Amino acid sequence: MPKPNHTILLVDDEESIRKVLGLSLTDEGYEVLPAANGREALRLFRELKPPIVLTDIKMPGMSGLQLLETIKAESPDTEVIMITGHGDMDLAIKSLKMEATDFITKPINDDILAIALKRARDRITMRGKLVDYTARLERLVKQKSGRLNVSQQSYRQLFDQSPCYITVQNPDLQLTAANKRFNDEFDGRIGMHCYQAYKQRTAPCPDCPVIATFDDGEPHQSEMQVTARSGDQCHLFVATAPLFDDDGTVAQVIEMSTNITELRRLQDRLASLGLRIGSIAHGVKGLLTNLDGGMYLLESGLKKQDRAKTAEGLEIVKFTTDRVRRMILDILYFAKERPLQTRLQDMHKLVEEIAVTFKARLQDQPIAFEERFTEIPLKAQIDATVLRTALLNILDNAVDACLEQTCEGTKKIVFGLSAKRDYVIFDIIDNGVGMDKQTIDNLFDLFFSSKGHRGTGIGLFVAHQIITQHGGTIHVSSRRNQGAHFRVVLPIAGEH
Repeated sequence: MPKPNHTILLVDDEESIRKVLGLSLTDEGYEVLPAANGREALRLFRELKPPIVLTDIKMPGMSGLQLLETIKAESPDTEVIMITGHGDMDLAIKSLKMEATDFITKPINDDILAIALKRARDRITMRGKLVDYTARLERLVKQKSGRLNVSQQSYRQLFDQSPCYITVQNPDLQLTAANKRFNDEFDGRIGMHCYQAYKQRTAPCPDCPVIATFDDGEPHQSEMQVTARSGDQCHLFVATAPLFDDDGTVAQVIEMSTNITELRRLQDRLASLGLRIGSIAHGVKGLLTNLDGGMYLLESGLKKQDRAKTAEGLEIVKFTTDRVRRMILDILYFAKERPLQTRLQDMHKLVEEIAVTFKARLQDQPIAFEERFTEIPLKAQIDATVLRTALLNILDNAVDACLEQTCEGTKKIVFGLSAKRDYVIFDIIDNGVGMDKQTIDNLFDLFFSSKGHRGTGIGLFVAHQIITQHGGTIHVSSRRNQGAHFRVVLPIAGEH
């Protein structure tokens, strides 16, 4: 027998996904209602009212976004989790703006799905507890007085001990009472309109739950963004209840609000983390595929005593292993801040070591490599280990740009070293596919990648962090199909 809040409407146009995911959810104790499209899902939802909906975002006919919009219009408290592909980031963000609970990416990771479902159940449970608390508080207030406006001092202790923000409002939406917590966070002067206290507005808020309670005499719930006295933005879960006059008229409305700002932030962070983990997983998967190919060639060459095939397989294995190693180092650098261990280093020795490593990676690639190193002796205060990683990450980016370039002509990468006054300058120039302004603006953002599933968005972020940590800067100039120029400028003395 499934537990409460353990019924899920599963919507996906791919039968294989419905079967596999349905079996997994059933094993976890959920009752699963499968639907092959949005129309069938909407019919089941209206008939059975499941508390949780798990739907693909892209489907023929009624899309997942249209299904989300319809469900939220009919049942705002239903928790809807979207299933997205890695190219659907904009749709995923749009779904969150439409009040989706969360989104997870394909291929679906069981742990990430479990976290999303637990969050949905916790939200349902929290709403239930808040409704029960509201009902109990309303009954208590009714027992103490039929008209709160003439005896509000009697309930001051009850108000002030509440963990919620509590106000009492008249039909003009003016505050007739406010508890201590509300006054600590907002301006709770008696007679002030609630929309002035919460949002510094000059008119009532759209879809105000207090107005709805005055209109129909029923409790209402909603979520809203408000501004605290400090200027901070807060996300509140709001519940209202009527306070009746002796003749049964709604004389005032009590409003109880719970601050769920941190819960929202945690939800956003976990959703973002899911995308990041998915991006890294795809990058690792691509490298493992290359490694499998290299191992196949290596084994095949050894069995057939084909030295050319053996050598080709070995090069692929060596190249891929090095990429895996550097990816892991990038992830570790991102995960844990590492203080620099700087020493006075010979810059010529550094760039020559980098060039040797990089030229080995360019074997069998149709890319020319040119070194432009100044002959002037040059030393700088740097952490050579991490700086080498940063420059190799930028050089690898140049390789990808050249391989993507479809125009005819020789593909080329230039690696330069020079100095100007108190600065050492590294130039990395390629004639690859180039970048537009939007790509350049986002180039060093964590997990941003213009390479689709082939990139993780970590390498250039880590490079930027390392250069910044050295007190340096990275300048980028590029245009579509006109190559790119990365210039790294570091202070020789290592000072910020």
